[in-house]
Amino acid sequence: MRLARVILRVADMDRAVGFWSETVGLEIVFGSPTFTFMVAGGTQLLLNQVDGSADPGSTELVFEVDDVETEYQRLSERGVPFEVEPRPVTTDGERDLLAAHFHDPDGNLASLTGWVRRQDQR
Repeated sequence: MRLARVILRVADMDRAVGFWSETVGLEIVFGSPTFTFMVAGGTQLLLNQVDGSADPGSTELVFEVDDVETEYQRLSERGVPFEVEPRPVTTDGERDLLAAHFHDPDGNLASLTGWVRRQDQR
């Protein structure tokens, strides 16, 4: 079993598409007034237009990258509104998982993560 799609409810499709495609850099596969399909690695991110305001709930999107510090810098320069810089959130004893998070225009939480060799083992 693999996770195929994540659906985010959005209040303003144009604003959401602009953020996820132009700012974050995800590729649009298909778009309609109520659904936009985007490629996010091996999973699709679907934006779903809802009437009124979107309720982001407690969902978090987690994007894992090979070089979290470089990707954090690239996305910051593109205007992704990170709330914290990459910092260790867990370890496997040899590596630390760094994470930085941001909210999209509808309040959905997303994190950028990546494994790095532990500071004390570099």
